[in-house]
Amino acid sequence: MDNCKVAIMDIATGQEVMAVDVLQPDTSNWIHRVRSHPTQPVLVVAQENKHIGFIDTRTGQLAHDMVAHLDAVTSVAVDSSGTFLLSASHDCSVRLWNFDSKTCVQEITAHRKKFDEAIFDVAFHPSKSLIASAGADAFAKCYV
Repeated sequence: MDNCKVAIMDIATGQEVMAVDVLQPDTSNWIHRVRSHPTQPVLVVAQENKHIGFIDTRTGQLAHDMVAHLDAVTSVAVDSSGTFLLSASHDCSVRLWNFDSKTCVQEITAHRKKFDEAIFDVAFHPSKSLIASAGADAFAKCYV
């Protein structure tokens, strides 16, 4: 979609169940990544406008929105327990957040910019305490 809406679809029918507008007033915005929380009815949205949005999938409302980085948020990931959120940005940083309090608990300057882009993706290991990032500088990095 090019209208900055997150659509929740019924997999069986292929029909749209609801659409949530994550566009802030008077801004242009792209959605880079959408991830589902493993235990809560929440979608996490990485946005071009430096924000991370939290959508309540029961109501279809934007439950929380926060400025998370100094440049576009390119990727988000939620750990398997749902305790932590990981975000990446073109500001060259990876940030680890407490999911419930929405506070940053660690920031890593992880990659160098290349053609105004920095980090493309982040991920948690499903069972070990490892995180990884992939950047425009052609490096994939793992952190303990």
